[in-house]
Amino acid sequence: MSTSAKQGLVRSLGLTQAELAEIEQLAAICNKHDKSDLKLNWGTLRSRPQNEINDFLYYEDDALVGYLALFSFNSREAESSGMVHPSHRRKGIFTTLFQAAEEECRRRGIPQILFIIGHTYKAGLAFAKAFGMRYHHSEYKMVLKEPRLSVKFNGHLQFRLAKVEDAPVLAHITAVAFDLDETEVDWYSEQKLQDSARRYYVALLDDVYIGKIDVSLDEQEAFIYGFAVLPAFRGRGYGRQILAKTLQEILATGRRRASLEVATDNKNALSLYQSCGFKETGSYEYYNYDVRRT
Repeated sequence: MSTSAKQGLVRSLGLTQAELAEIEQLAAICNKHDKSDLKLNWGTLRSRPQNEINDFLYYEDDALVGYLALFSFNSREAESSGMVHPSHRRKGIFTTLFQAAEEECRRRGIPQILFIIGHTYKAGLAFAKAFGMRYHHSEYKMVLKEPRLSVKFNGHLQFRLAKVEDAPVLAHITAVAFDLDETEVDWYSEQKLQDSARRYYVALLDDVYIGKIDVSLDEQEAFIYGFAVLPAFRGRGYGRQILAKTLQEILATGRRRASLEVATDNKNALSLYQSCGFKETGSYEYYNYDVRRT
């Protein structure tokens, strides 16, 4: 083994292209072995901040054999998912990764971790139970199979790309829709709004902002998230119109694959997505873990 070979735990400030390639290769191996689909938010991984530790890698003889990611969208909790190479399990590697992530959450004052497990990922479920985690909720992964965009559009509804000056509105609608403190919604910076790998859209009814939707663009796929319509304007068909407009924009880029996630108990949203041609292709379970103070 070379003296410069990577060995053991690495806490990474952002991810290099080489590290991303290693993570993708490891994910492919684990997904095939476990017949699962790890949730790793590739768009986020490719634009990690360089001043914050969110990624934990584990090497043996310069080969990546374990990885865990943190996704922190507010100060109350961080989402986490990860994997260990099938040939390197039962060595305590994932425990080492998770404890390092817990230490980072503790340092940042984040009190809870939502641990994400693919529905068929038995090793992840065993880990959650061993750590005393509590079931929180489940989500379907949905993929656009047969686009159905023949929607009657309201002539008073305006749909457009968000501008930098729309950032406070995006934050407000997000906070209202997802029960967040508006001061915590800090991901609509000028840099993010000008990121070519992301699209942020707003919807207005007679010049009144009523909704927004976010899109992360990969080379061949688009991931839809942060879709919200203000409560006063729900139940009138605006959500379906906004989603149809978004899909038209995605298809116009030449991409034919779009995906999203929705809580399994959100029947209204599930019905909406199905009506536009989305199909469930898998599911994730979320388990709650209280970060230890010491």
